[in-house]
Amino acid sequence: MSDSLRAILSHKKIVDEQLISYLTEKKTKFSQINNWGGDIIDRLLPFVTSGKTTRGSLAVYIYSLFQKNLSPDIYKAAAALELYHSGFLIHDDIMDRDNLRRGKPSIWEQYRSITHDTHIGISQAINAGDLCFFMAQELLSDLDILRLVTKELQPVIIAQMQDVVSGRGQSLSKDEVLSLYRYKTARYTFSLSMAVGATIAKTTADNVTLLMRLGESMGLLFQIRDDELCIEGDSAVTGKPVGSDEKNKKQTLATLLDS
Repeated sequence: MSDSLRAILSHKKIVDEQLISYLTEKKTKFSQINNWGGDIIDRLLPFVTSGKTTRGSLAVYIYSLFQKNLSPDIYKAAAALELYHSGFLIHDDIMDRDNLRRGKPSIWEQYRSITHDTHIGISQAINAGDLCFFMAQELLSDLDILRLVTKELQPVIIAQMQDVVSGRGQSLSKDEVLSLYRYKTARYTFSLSMAVGATIAKTTADNVTLLMRLGESMGLLFQIRDDELCIEGDSAVTGKPVGSDEKNKKQTLATLLDS
């Protein structure tokens, strides 16, 4: 692991602590509504903290490059980014019909298993993903970056629409696949996280723009590597099912170049 990557991921623990504190508070409130309220938080707590926390950690790391003292705002923003990401993952697993995420049953599969009903499993996972989005928005509600975040996340949905039909009767060109990577993964994973950290640190607009451009390139490389792991990776290491893209007949850069 490089020194830079180690420095970025060193922030995971405190971002996770922020998430645990926030979700634990929510469990108390939601449990007063019905049993599902406490149940979903019990499932979300390990879900949101068992990943690499890349987006939240990257935002904090970029902030630390411009400001020595880390403010509570950057940790709230980092937690929000992770909740948005979790919501996307929960919904993504439904669309891709993946029953494994981060080495454990995906949220829809967890609910299908306990209810023995696929429709209920999917429906409850949709609710869980929606809840993540609204909780993230609450965390950002008093920060100046809410407009930046929500504007940058909208293209993710449009790219996801293309991803759903990719390989299912709709052939994509190399440029279309790269556009999909850019807006579904690169900008929201790297560009947005870096921009959030830099903006809260109150650096210049030019610096924010440069970081967003850098983030796109980093994100494209990340997605290309992720495709390779989906083909030849080890589920025990990646926590994701190998061959998922092939099963869903998705077009990737790897499949295009191999054809």
